[in-house]
Amino acid sequence: MLNSYDVAEAIAATLKTIPDLAAAMTVIGADKNPVVRISAFHYLLGQENQLLRAVYEMPAPSMLVAWRGDLGGNFDGSTIWKHRFEIYYRMGNAAGQSSPVGYEQLWWLTCNGKPVTIIDDLPVESPQNIRNMSLYPGLDLMDTPTGTPVPDEDGVDRFVAVLAIPEIGDQ
Repeated sequence: MLNSYDVAEAIAATLKTIPDLAAAMTVIGADKNPVVRISAFHYLLGQENQLLRAVYEMPAPSMLVAWRGDLGGNFDGSTIWKHRFEIYYRMGNAAGQSSPVGYEQLWWLTCNGKPVTIIDDLPVESPQNIRNMSLYPGLDLMDTPTGTPVPDEDGVDRFVAVLAIPEIGDQ
């Protein structure tokens, strides 16, 4: 079984490489440098570290990738586990933006945006979106992701995506 900590980090890192998605989640930091607010949540013992609190306190805009458990695969000898991750979205304030980005666009970019890597100082777009690529060694292509708007406890609209990613063999 793969380490879900590493997989969550890999998903967050891949999402950061989708240019339009990263741009929608970028703010200018205190040091005047851009900060892409896409990160992974980890359950850490001995800290005030609760997923519900982390989601509630997400700054706008931001995305948070969290491991939400493992499911049994089809046990055909090639997929023993399906790792379940959720991506929590908080969009930026649309006031004053000429082209505000809503949850529908963020979801579309997550599923269909193509990651970009830098090769020899040049940006190279992947021929595949994240649904059609292995996000981590030992993982297969993800099952069809799902997403839905959900209100938080204050009635503020949020968006949650669910990814189920089969593991190849039993790592």
